[in-house]
Amino acid sequence: VFQKVLQLWRRLITMIVPLLAVRGCLVGTLIAASAVTGQELHGSLQGNLTSSVLRSLAGVPSDASCSAHEGCRHLSGSCCPHDGDGMMLGCCGSSAPSPPPQDIQDGTTALAMEPGCDTVNVGLPNCGAAARCEGEFHSSATSRTLRATSSACSYVTFKTGLTLDTVLQLDADVRIAAGTCNQLDNLAFWFFQTNEVGDPLEEPASSWDALSEVDLMETYIGPGGVNSINSNFAGMGLARHWTEHTIVGGVHGHVTMWVDVDNAAGCPTQRTVGLLGGLQAIEYGKTLPVVSVYVARCEPGRPCCTGEGCKQLQSDPRTASACITVKEAPMLLSLSNWGSGHVATPGCELEVSDVRVRTT
Repeated sequence: VFQKVLQLWRRLITMIVPLLAVRGCLVGTLIAASAVTGQELHGSLQGNLTSSVLRSLAGVPSDASCSAHEGCRHLSGSCCPHDGDGMMLGCCGSSAPSPPPQDIQDGTTALAMEPGCDTVNVGLPNCGAAARCEGEFHSSATSRTLRATSSACSYVTFKTGLTLDTVLQLDADVRIAAGTCNQLDNLAFWFFQTNEVGDPLEEPASSWDALSEVDLMETYIGPGGVNSINSNFAGMGLARHWTEHTIVGGVHGHVTMWVDVDNAAGCPTQRTVGLLGGLQAIEYGKTLPVVSVYVARCEPGRPCCTGEGCKQLQSDPRTASACITVKEAPMLLSLSNWGSGHVATPGCELEVSDVRVRTT
């Protein structure tokens, strides 16, 4: 039997190799594989097929994580196969969609969302030296998952290279895995504007302050309090409670943030003073522009609104809004888990996916 399998395998290699462009590693792997003996093939079939080429041919997913399979995304850990017993769960086989092209007909652009660890601007200021980044996040297709491996605070950051004055709309799917987090955990998908280095007190025009932060989704902090999910703006503006969801129960939804260029809310057009923690005023040292920002939530998979549809949502009682200062610095996105009093729940899982922007 195995001799027949070997013959079929070699015939397959003979057919495939001429069709491939010269990509040394892959072609070399296939040619080497075609030279295995029947005994070696027998052993490999009985063993754990870890080669991505063999796994693909066998129909075994190359990424075992639950988040890589659409039907398993509500679970944590490894599902395909399961890390407990090595069995394939019933939700396997529905791989997460491939990354969309960078620019598509609706005029939006997919952000690269390259994970980073900005200790200076995120880790230290929010949770001190104990904050952990490396090893706390996982990437799969368009998804970025923050999963606490211990009781320490965890976070991951994403540079955008975008300044807020060029952004018209930002969209993302967000998910908190049900049953993984505590009702007092402070989780967030948020952004603020800052340069990589610099002292906020010395360079306030290009560093964080409370009037320039947007918390697209944040738990516990906000009008809902304990076991709540909210959209807010560092305690400023008009925050909204996601009344249909809880931290413990989890959520899988979509957030759309947009800038109302018509400024129907009547935001001031500029500011010279910002606010630090404890509402301490700080002079920017120059005049900075202000934009009118709204954040809506809806079912996952598509924007909550576009164009004129967003203007209609501006009066929706579930839509959060604020007048946000535009800093002389790029937007920095982050997934963070500051836990409850800086004590996180191990295994608590927060995910963002399909992050797209529309710019001027």
